[in-house]
Amino acid sequence: MKNFGIIDIESQGISTSYASIISIAGILVNPELQELDRFELYCRNKPGYVPDPYSLWVNKGFDKMIGSNLSHFEMMKQLHQYIKKWSPCIWTGWNSIGFDFIMLQKENYKSLFPIYITNTQGSEHSDFLQVARTSKLFFPDCIKTGLSDKGNAIFKLDSLGPLNFPDLDTKKFHTAIQDCETLLRVMKKLKQSAGEIFESSKLTTSKLSAREMIKKEKIFTTTFYFYGKSRAFAATYLTDHSAYGWPVIFCLENDPKDLIKLDYNSLKESLQKPGKWARPLPINKHPQILSAKFALQKEPYKTIGMETLLERANLIHNNKEFGEKVGLALGEIADEKYKKQNDLLSPEDSLYAKGFPPEEDLQTMKNFHESNDWTQKNEILSKIKDERFFYFGKRLIYQNSPKTLSAEEYKKIYSNIAEKILSTEEVRWTTIPMAESLIDNIRNEKDISDDKLNYMNKVDEYIQQIRVFYEKAS
Repeated sequence: MKNFGIIDIESQGISTSYASIISIAGILVNPELQELDRFELYCRNKPGYVPDPYSLWVNKGFDKMIGSNLSHFEMMKQLHQYIKKWSPCIWTGWNSIGFDFIMLQKENYKSLFPIYITNTQGSEHSDFLQVARTSKLFFPDCIKTGLSDKGNAIFKLDSLGPLNFPDLDTKKFHTAIQDCETLLRVMKKLKQSAGEIFESSKLTTSKLSAREMIKKEKIFTTTFYFYGKSRAFAATYLTDHSAYGWPVIFCLENDPKDLIKLDYNSLKESLQKPGKWARPLPINKHPQILSAKFALQKEPYKTIGMETLLERANLIHNNKEFGEKVGLALGEIADEKYKKQNDLLSPEDSLYAKGFPPEEDLQTMKNFHESNDWTQKNEILSKIKDERFFYFGKRLIYQNSPKTLSAEEYKKIYSNIAEKILSTEEVRWTTIPMAESLIDNIRNEKDISDDKLNYMNKVDEYIQQIRVFYEKAS
């Protein structure tokens, strides 16, 4: 069994495409959850990036960000030394599949490092937020949670931590290393109090093993999270999604008899209505696949009963043409919904839309990192064919050795950044006017503490320094 590499990221904004990491920490543990190694890295803000003031207040990262002796690029290099040292392992976190791994992949992309290094070459991804939600659903006493205004369990680490581990230092919450430490304690608690869920979760961290389990079991339990709750579904494999390749499951609270009789257009229309009876199950997002007995604890499956569920599953498996039509229809729906002009996407938004770099460029990027001379790095960049990676390579040089660029290249990047961050338009990245407005809103909060006000004043002073520098471009 592989080790777990627990990681947590703190960033200077909420966008995985346009913000950047300012702190990342990790704890390596063996399968028995005993600590083997750890790291904690901080870096300066990237030149040309405007931090989000609210994010900096939440993670309390401002002082360490401006005081760090590491550039973002140097931090990424050190991070990849740990990734290489710890791999292969199961990389995990809290909402890691929803944020941390996406953020890390995009930071790898922008730093010309191997993008999917944490879920290739034997390494896999897991997410213990999903494991905790599923554990709580079937073992209500396994972990203490607060309740929202709507009566739903709250699964934020800064809520779970004090409830379950009173000795935690709450002042350190939202630091990357504290969140890693808290998650490790949650993992130990779930291993002890919801062991069957914990052990099952380790079987679906790879896409191959998840797919095999979904196809092997005639009826299984899975969970989906929506409207603030985890919900159990008794399901059976139906088909593969023709656009994404994911398994599509049939939810067995539905009787398939009438659905099987629908013509193609009616079937496609039914798939777009609320109350979906067929659901894609992304195998790259650590799906929870459990024994059918778990769903039978819950309504409506307890009332429907195993005999009827088996009849429905057999009807699905005996009508292969029905599954093929569903997979094709879901693919068409996805294409119609997400069809875009990819050429209009910014480089930051093009990682998933425009796919992998060519093999030649991968080797060139490797050569780029092997050189310690920025002039040589700049020369190596000229061999990159994919315009996305050439773009990011030039920005790495701007951020780390701007004098290496020609005067024309420097001016072009400098002016482009100035135009973006001084914009008064509503955009996806944090601009200076946006940051200034957020600071004013925070300052005007009722009963704001002196600590928070002083913090915002320091952030504002930093933002003004960025403004002065880039206003010179206009």
